[in-house]
Amino acid sequence: MYEFQNVQDRRMSAQAIPSYAPRQAAPHFNKLECFCFNQYTLAPGEKKQWPVAFVIDPRLPKDVTTITLSYTFFEVGGKTPAPPQTSAALARQTGAGA
Repeated sequence: MYEFQNVQDRRMSAQAIPSYAPRQAAPHFNKLECFCFNQYTLAPGEKKQWPVAFVIDPRLPKDVTTITLSYTFFEVGGKTPAPPQTSAALARQTGAGA
């Protein structure tokens, strides 16, 4: 089970993206059921638990004795800030350097 809590003071929708360590374990880690397949919306302060079911391929290299599975939640449907502008882009906007 994996637990997530919305610590924001507002409702938010998010989706989890998994990461594996060591990297060579990733192709041998097969998720059967994972909350990371879907997006979820949680109220402010709401806490939920979701199941994760997986199998490890027996062809995992013998030197891999531990696999760390972690998740990063990314907000979806929210306002995405504009990317930072480079000095070249700023020069074009202001007419500088022309």
